[in-house]
Amino acid sequence: MNNKLSFKTLSKINEVFGDFQIGQVHGGSNSVYLRFGYWNRVDNEKLNEILSYEADSVEDEWFDDDCGWQYNYKLV
Repeated sequence: MNNKLSFKTLSKINEVFGDFQIGQVHGGSNSVYLRFGYWNRVDNEKLNEILSYEADSVEDEWFDDDCGWQYNYKLV
């Protein structure tokens, strides 16, 4: 990751995918990730197009017994 995301890029992500949060994994890699809605899945290819040279995203998924599949997008 370039270590910098512009407000313009974040604004475009919001425009295309709607409300999202930026978080950081605790422990391990301490990766920064994006979470859309309540762990919704988005088009990762489109997300990477928007991120352009600033970062690449990798889809991370897991299954929760109470809520079903949950997704976030780690920035690398």
